[in-house]
Amino acid sequence: MDNYTAKGIKLPKTRLGLVKMNKLLDAAEELFTNNGFHSTSISDICKKADTAVGTFYIYFETKTDVYRYLMWKYERRIKELLAESIKNCKTRYEMEREGIKCFIKFALQNPTVYNIIWGSLSIDQSLFSDYYNSFAESYTKALKRSENELCVSDAKTVAYMLMGISNFVGLRAIFEDLNDEQIDLLVNETIMPALSEGIFKNCEK
Repeated sequence: MDNYTAKGIKLPKTRLGLVKMNKLLDAAEELFTNNGFHSTSISDICKKADTAVGTFYIYFETKTDVYRYLMWKYERRIKELLAESIKNCKTRYEMEREGIKCFIKFALQNPTVYNIIWGSLSIDQSLFSDYYNSFAESYTKALKRSENELCVSDAKTVAYMLMGISNFVGLRAIFEDLNDEQIDLLVNETIMPALSEGIFKNCEK
């Protein structure tokens, strides 16, 4: 089960409880994506999940807590996928190439990630900033471990730059319904050459 800990959320201790909680989460994600957070009520979520309203309050104190947990689930899933995608890479340059491809393909397969993450701005700006600050913090640490490969010293700004590339090229992939081959091509022939002349200039590829 998850190791998530936060005020307002009580994780189930049994597999049956986990099933019930996941039904609520799936229902909430669908309703938040299609109808928006403010137009979705707790009773709507419970009705969609075919679950009693009282069950909702076993796991969540508020609707915002559900949203926060959904964002954490996305964050954890993306980090796990990125870690898997770069596990055989030898250099930071290779890690960035494979990590960018991984995120763009994930975004294409899971376009609702943008609805949920960016939709948090209209709910509580701290949800949005906490999400990206968490990513940036771990990204910055990773870049600092490879600072000898970078040609700039501000690892945190580099982290945000690379996150921006992944986010917005991910949007292009969704808009144009790119396939895996097209994504590989644009990363290999456009993004990485641009990076090789910038933050990775003069570094061994």
